Amino acid sequence: MNKFILSFAILSLILGSSSAEAQQTQSLTLDQSIEIAKNNSPLSRAATYALISSKWRYKSFKADKLPSLVANGDVPNYLLGSEPISTENGIIYRDFNQSDASLDLSINQNIFPTGGTVSVSSGLGRLGIFKGEERYQWQSTPLLMTLRQPLFQFNALKWRGRLEPLRYRIAEKQFVEDMEDLAFTVTQNFFDLLLAKINMEVSEFNVTVNDSIFNIAKGRFEVGNLAENELLESELAYRNAEASLTTAQLNYKRAEEGFKALLGIDNDVVLEIIAPNDVPDVKVDVDEALAYAIENNSRSLQYELNELQADQAYEQAKKSSGFSATIQATYGLNNTAQDFDELYDNPGNRQFFTVGFQVPIFNWGKQVAEIKAARNQQQATANSIAYQRLQFELDVRSTVREFELLKDQLELAEISDDIAERRYDVSKNRYLIGKIDVTNLFIAQREKDSARRSYVQALRTYWTGYYNLRRLTLFDFEKDEPIYHEVEL
Repeated sequence: MNKFILSFAILSLILGSSSAEAQQTQSLTLDQSIEIAKNNSPLSRAATYALISSKWRYKSFKADKLPSLVANGDVPNYLLGSEPISTENGIIYRDFNQSDASLDLSINQNIFPTGGTVSVSSGLGRLGIFKGEERYQWQSTPLLMTLRQPLFQFNALKWRGRLEPLRYRIAEKQFVEDMEDLAFTVTQNFFDLLLAKINMEVSEFNVTVNDSIFNIAKGRFEVGNLAENELLESELAYRNAEASLTTAQLNYKRAEEGFKALLGIDNDVVLEIIAPNDVPDVKVDVDEALAYAIENNSRSLQYELNELQADQAYEQAKKSSGFSATIQATYGLNNTAQDFDELYDNPGNRQFFTVGFQVPIFNWGKQVAEIKAARNQQQATANSIAYQRLQFELDVRSTVREFELLKDQLELAEISDDIAERRYDVSKNRYLIGKIDVTNLFIAQREKDSARRSYVQALRTYWTGYYNLRRLTLFDFEKDEPIYHEVEL
């Protein structure tokens, strides 16, 4: 029996320690929450991978500007069969049995300013004939230089050279914005959780207080010092407080789980949210904030990209509708020989020059329609971007002006919270000595709860306004420097 009790005690200690570990508590301030989210949040990882993807696309573009080495070849092809040939007496069939193989190495270079390509190559081929006699024929091209140059055509390479660096700059700024968007979202969820916690604590306090008030009311009713309607009002307040507590607990649990998911924290961890005592006291000039936003925010670059793409479409439509030509010139050396040792002796010249052209003559107005469509789309894009720029500037100015008022609103909410708390304490003491009725006590209680929630809401509004200003301008007004987030690429 003693052994059983001892084993049970040891098992209880083990389970108790495991439960304590599983329910470890983690205290979090707002700054700590934002930092954890930037390191662990799925949203942070998604932004990082998006930037890495953009970086590799940009590296691919830069590789296109450099020479490339390409090998082309055919493994020995073996052919056995018969083929028709023409003779003086008509068509006869001749059997054949042969194989061929080839290998070429070429260096290719794109010419971005002109849209052309130049290549230098060298190749070797062998033909083996096995029908009737066994012999080999070698063919070599020691050097072959080729230039291909479009004329009066749309230069896609030139436009890539303008668009791709801009796209990558947008991606870099977009990553910083994504991190600030995450900070903004964490701030919202942090205060949502804090407000849910306040509501739960207020509900727990109200249940305790209303239970005491209800018991006091029952005692006074029994001795005839309280009317029945006041007793019923006290009981109703107590029951409502219990219902409010149940709702507040469910809302807190939901907010806590969502906050953990956002930060990438294990759901077994119990969070203890610590409300910030101080707020950043920064002075923001409207014109300076607007200048930072125009310089740092990716929207300005995105507007530029949209304009370039519209210009690109317009130029492509114009170039496609007119005269176009392509020059292709080739110069090289080649030779054939029965013996491989003689293959590179006295190679002959190999020259090729051609000019291809295309002139649209009549196509029922298709080119004219495409040019007009592209031109009008260009104008539509320009006007749309002008309006978007104006809206962005108005958004920044409005955000700065609203932020200037938030500090005063927070101070007023803090004062109101303190006054409502003290008024409730006075009302409760007066009720206990019978100086006021329960109705006035409950009014003071509701005002106290409302003032507390309003203070937390004012805190939320100030901090979300602060991080909204940061994500619009990408500027840290406390440190007086642009915001930059490093990432391992």
